[in-house]
Amino acid sequence: EPHVVALGHRVGRREASLGPDPGAPVRVRFAPSPTGFLHLGGLRTALYNYIFAKKHQGSFILRLEDTDQSRLVPGAAESIEDMLEWAGIPPDESPRRGGPAGPYCQSQRLALYAQATEALLRSGAAYPCFCLPQRLELLKKEALRSRQTPRYDNRCRNLSQAQVAQKLAVDPKPAIRFRLEEAVPAFQDLVYGWTQHEVASVEGDPVILKSDGFPTYHLACVVDDHHMSISHVLRGSEWLVSTSKHLLLYQALGWQPPRFAHLPLLLNRDGSKLSKRQGDIFLEHFAATGFLPEALLDIITNCGSGFAGTYAAEWSWWLSLSFDAGRPARQSIAPIT
Repeated sequence: EPHVVALGHRVGRREASLGPDPGAPVRVRFAPSPTGFLHLGGLRTALYNYIFAKKHQGSFILRLEDTDQSRLVPGAAESIEDMLEWAGIPPDESPRRGGPAGPYCQSQRLALYAQATEALLRSGAAYPCFCLPQRLELLKKEALRSRQTPRYDNRCRNLSQAQVAQKLAVDPKPAIRFRLEEAVPAFQDLVYGWTQHEVASVEGDPVILKSDGFPTYHLACVVDDHHMSISHVLRGSEWLVSTSKHLLLYQALGWQPPRFAHLPLLLNRDGSKLSKRQGDIFLEHFAATGFLPEALLDIITNCGSGFAGTYAAEWSWWLSLSFDAGRPARQSIAPIT
């Protein structure tokens, strides 16, 4: 049987299967950012998490990823939980309900991210970056001018201790970057199967802690999923490529990663991703115009479900959605004619 690199070791595929110990309680999370209100795509991800938790007598957790303070929308955090309750899929643990793994807002968990960052710095898995925003913008423009994918050039990766000390005297709060390794863990996604992305060959070392002390998504989701004992991560397929970075972080921190399942997305008719700027896809819009939550749940369950002969297409005249199932040919949900 072929061998793959999993968590830094060469093992058989059966042994390389990631996830918690058998028999561990199932804990899943829905982790939206309150930079906008809950829309149909988010509701569908939440629904899959809710159903998975209930099937396995587990816990469904709402965690608000509010670390991008500059983009927070007033009232969005409260509205997200309101809409989950309106839809009939309330979380077991959340900012409003509390729970044993709180707090459930990332802005209140900064000490945990700082601790993890210190551990990575001590082990050499992370390093301070003193590059100014202007330099990073120039790198991006030059790459685009050369028709290349923008990436950080890892300039600060190999600074000596003396150079770091000298720069810290001038800039005591630099950003912190994580060293991407060439030996990327393979993982068995519950939807897409065996997957491996050599991120170090196409990306520069990512920032994990910004100079203001707030983490980026990559560090925050790993730290929180570990401390909240998340057993399975069910999220949109746009995060499939990033999972390799997250597995490298788990490996560097010495933590056991959860199982992953990346869900195909609901798309607009033109194939673009649903956007928080589209006012007619928000749950509040449907609630205000009299749609029953059961009807919405029924439709998004059938959209892209793969069930033969479903009637989701007959309802899609007002959704105008397409479903990308990760196959070469996109399945469109046509309106009634």
